[in-house]
Amino acid sequence: MDLKQGLHMRMSQQLVMTPRLQMALKILQVSTLELEQFLKQELLQNPLLDRLEDEEAELEKEESEAERAEDGEGAGEERQGEEAAGSDAEKTESTEEKDASGDDLDWDDYLDDVYSHAYGQNFVRDDDDERFERVPVAIATFEDELKHQLHMECEDDGLVGIAEYIIDELDADGYVVDTLEEIAAALKIDVKRVAKALAIVQALDPAGIAARVIEECLLLQLQRKELGDTLAARVVSICFEELKACKYDAIRRKLSVSTDELREAVGEIAKLDPRPRIDPVAGDPGYITPDLVIDEVDGEFVVYLNDQDVPRVRINPTYRRILSSGAASEEREFISKKLKAARWIVQSIENRRRTMVRVTESIVRAQRAFFEKGLSALKPLTLQQIADDVGMHESTVSRVTRGKYVQTPRGTYELKYFFSSGIPKRNGDHVASKAVQDSMREIISKEDKKKPLSDQKVAEELRDMGFKISRRAVAKYRDQMKILRAGLRKEI
Repeated sequence: MDLKQGLHMRMSQQLVMTPRLQMALKILQVSTLELEQFLKQELLQNPLLDRLEDEEAELEKEESEAERAEDGEGAGEERQGEEAAGSDAEKTESTEEKDASGDDLDWDDYLDDVYSHAYGQNFVRDDDDERFERVPVAIATFEDELKHQLHMECEDDGLVGIAEYIIDELDADGYVVDTLEEIAAALKIDVKRVAKALAIVQALDPAGIAARVIEECLLLQLQRKELGDTLAARVVSICFEELKACKYDAIRRKLSVSTDELREAVGEIAKLDPRPRIDPVAGDPGYITPDLVIDEVDGEFVVYLNDQDVPRVRINPTYRRILSSGAASEEREFISKKLKAARWIVQSIENRRRTMVRVTESIVRAQRAFFEKGLSALKPLTLQQIADDVGMHESTVSRVTRGKYVQTPRGTYELKYFFSSGIPKRNGDHVASKAVQDSMREIISKEDKKKPLSDQKVAEELRDMGFKISRRAVAKYRDQMKILRAGLRKEI
């Protein structure tokens, strides 16, 4: 075999992910709130970007409408809106190479027409409707809260140090992982001192914190509610294994209690929290701001963007004076670089707006039955189907729908919600798996709680409703919906 080194020339075509193309894809993927923060940052960094005030936005809207009426520009823009976001980004990137220097740009023509390079011409925002996201400066951790309580309750510095060590060693659910002996060995102190410090921590809020096992956690909560001597406490301390397996007959025989007494005790236990740790961030409700809105108008569903809080930006016209006054080459080079970056941002945002609306309109057409009738009419849908409908690549549709939410007459959903695999029906049609899950949830909610339905029984009822589904599929969907198996759903 002849092996040798040499130089060869080869021509090939490939897509290069330039920084600007990466920025365009990032703008396409971010949510409206993230885009708002991104633009505010760019307004600080790029002097060529200028924020439009409400009066200027209204003036821009009027001038744009007048120009469209005169020369039919609106038709050309409509055709331009039919291009995919990815294709727009690639074409714009290629044109950027033509004006690599400031001398190649037609500065006067470009800066005269500042309104034709502005974003957000169709919206006017009222200052009274200004909204601000609440961003906490600092968030105290769960351990910080416990230590604050500890210093308020205990004055013994030695015990405080041991208790702080215990607090720092709590796991994600609020339990003590190490034994008393292990803690004593680590701190080189007596076990009794560790036990005393542990009791101090267990007296803090929330109740049940710093337990070693789940039975102790529940008993601590019952004691805090002054129920330490009740039947509920006896069930936890004596019959916890039978309670986990829902063996209520065995518990009644073992404790010699009636059904009504046991039902009341189990109901009290059900109010307790087996995971008492409460992290401030995890407890945040996480408010959702929809990126798009779907409204029903005269029987038709209309899609529009919910981006009135996103800053409206344009190319700053004041730099025309710098160029006309004979700016130095370094200044022209700086302005050229910033101008191209600003123009790229403006165009990428416009592409994002058009793409988001087109994709959502395609989803509405595909899932019109859902918006009219509800979840039971949700159809199977894939990203490729929407990509084929709007003439885009599947990855572009994926970026548009990822992390975006839409407000509809039937509630607020993530765009990904409308994509689902299909389950066949006996009549040959297919229905989305989410619709099957909704039917499963309804069947289980109506079952006899004393004799809950098995997965096989649920599958049989679904087949009676016309779905072709197996017991294994029912078990898989039940796990996805976090519904317990029949034996654990049994009530007294």
